Amino acid sequence: MRGPIDYIIVGFEGNKFDGSILSAIGDAVESGVINALALSVIAKDENGDVRNLNIADVGDAYIVEFSEKHSLQDDVITEEDITEVGDLLAENTAAGLLIIEHLWAKPLKEALINANGFLIADGRIHPDAAFELNEGEEKYGTAQGNG
Repeated sequence: MRGPIDYIIVGFEGNKFDGSILSAIGDAVESGVINALALSVIAKDENGDVRNLNIADVGDAYIVEFSEKHSLQDDVITEEDITEVGDLLAENTAAGLLIIEHLWAKPLKEALINANGFLIADGRIHPDAAFELNEGEEKYGTAQGNG
């Protein structure tokens, strides 16, 4: 049984992917919160040509270390995925595409199945919209310490 699977695309101007962010992701993997399934670095040059970069050729020590330390799957990210990410990129931009599995949710999923529960809907509230949650805490007095 798998937990929910998400993708994250992070862009960098100037085709300079900075893999230092992978150390935070590595911490989440090592703590058992998530499983990193796949990673791809995609670049769009000044002519609009999109290519999937070989991780070993990117020249970023963080990316190489991350990919060596965590068993990533080669067949998860398809050419179609790379094309779709390329369509989102401006010229002279790079992006990291990461596919993760939420391991923390597996016990919840199992409990729901065992209780004959079923998922009706799911989604994500973007962190930039979190102010709406804060407004709710103030309105209903449910902020930490008040609940």
